[in-house]
Amino acid sequence: MMRVKRKRSHTSTAKTKSKQPAAAASQQSAGAPPLQKFRDAPLPEKRFDATDKRWTERANREIVAWLRRPRLHTAIFAEAWRDKEITSIASKFGVSEELSESTKQAMAARTRELEDVAKKLGWSNERLALFQKLVVEYRREMNIERYVQIRRSFPEVEIQVAQFGGIDSLFALQNDFAKQGVDPDLIAGALDADEPSIDRLCLCLLELLVVRDKIPKRGPGSIEARRKAISDAAVNYLISTMLEAFDWNEDTGRIPASFVVLVRHQLCGVNPDLHTAYRSKEKRSLVAMLKRFPSDLNRWDSQRLMDERVFVH
Repeated sequence: MMRVKRKRSHTSTAKTKSKQPAAAASQQSAGAPPLQKFRDAPLPEKRFDATDKRWTERANREIVAWLRRPRLHTAIFAEAWRDKEITSIASKFGVSEELSESTKQAMAARTRELEDVAKKLGWSNERLALFQKLVVEYRREMNIERYVQIRRSFPEVEIQVAQFGGIDSLFALQNDFAKQGVDPDLIAGALDADEPSIDRLCLCLLELLVVRDKIPKRGPGSIEARRKAISDAAVNYLISTMLEAFDWNEDTGRIPASFVVLVRHQLCGVNPDLHTAYRSKEKRSLVAMLKRFPSDLNRWDSQRLMDERVFVH
């Protein structure tokens, strides 16, 4: 008995037309190597344009609002707090009249400045007093717990967090940096968050680290050579000063790539444990996927695909 092979029929012309591009693409890629098929696979159709648009608009509003937050210099709050302490002590011992007129005027000016800040932010006297108390405690002990407390209690403002930077510390430590091979002039330019200066300083530090890593751990003179080399303490200190400069100088356009490389080297290196674990998972997933590929995917294509998908990261 002869069997008749039935032809597939489509219920509508629209469906036929919609399948034509896919069929054409399939015919074009039929003779292509499996690796090319994998690369040329069409991307998933974007179906949530409206949702993406709303998300983008909301993200833009949040960025604008975040950038508009007032950045408060904490020194004025600490100085005003000290004024209160001086006034209280002078009143207790009955020597208020002995304060000079210039001192009284400076105290009054700082008080007015704090009142102006509170007025602009819509703070009550109680909220201003709380903020001032938390800021003074933070300046006395700059730990992360106190910083988080200020940020959570006053999310509408940002405060100055610089601790190490400043020209005074550079003058005090310039001989120490020079002995380790760092030009103090490079540091001075980086204190203002000048991108080219930070780039030059980072390249200098990276070169010094390369030289240090090549010093033999054993042998004549190796101990003395390592003592004279750049220390991690010096590198990390300079990284902190550059980060503080970025924070306070709002005109910074772009963080130099050399700074990213330097920070990454000091923090975790190029192969941290988590990244190694990620690559291992990716490799296992890719091997499982390759097993489902057609048999004509040769060994060279498999290895090339694994190199591009896993080992390039």
